[in-house]
Amino acid sequence: MSNLSNGDIQRIIQQCVNDKPVVEIARYFQITRQRVYQFINPFRESGEYPVLRQSGRKPHAIDDRAEELILATYQSNNIGPIHLEKKIEETHGIHIPHNRIYRVLLNHGLVEINMKKRQQRKYVRYEHTHSMSMGQGDWKEFELKGSKKWLIAFMDDSSRLITCYGVFDSPTTENTLTVLNQGFQMYGTPREILTDNSTQFVSARNRE
Repeated sequence: MSNLSNGDIQRIIQQCVNDKPVVEIARYFQITRQRVYQFINPFRESGEYPVLRQSGRKPHAIDDRAEELILATYQSNNIGPIHLEKKIEETHGIHIPHNRIYRVLLNHGLVEINMKKRQQRKYVRYEHTHSMSMGQGDWKEFELKGSKKWLIAFMDDSSRLITCYGVFDSPTTENTLTVLNQGFQMYGTPREILTDNSTQFVSARNRE
């Protein structure tokens, strides 16, 4: 099952509006047909794009007694959440998870936000779990009815779906862009495209 973004949901709905078969949309985004209808039906009723809910469980509420105990122990020992968790359990026999202790200290301005936890990993090499993260393209020469032809095709790295292709007499930059634009109009623009360093994809200046 593919992880979807709000942008993916909008593209799914746009494809449905453009009469793209639901089966193809589901296969491309690696979701079920029922999931596609979960997005398109509310859109047809309200005219607004559905928005994904933020994942994760709601944090537990902290009672006043536990909060007072955390603050008092912190003032007496001036230690971090992990050590406070152990200290409170050893001294008072009460277990309070260190992430809950951290929230109390944060609310009172006694610690700074841990940016390492809040920052999401933006890029992982060779891993593309989201559709339209990366596309791959290449030219291939073949023979058709006694004549040499060139095939170009682009594939989504995550779903392995061929997003666009074309057959031409020669592999030129102009033909490459023609096929790419067809794919962009139908499936959107990928974050990056992987090709080789041939002249159809890269200018001579960029290859140096």
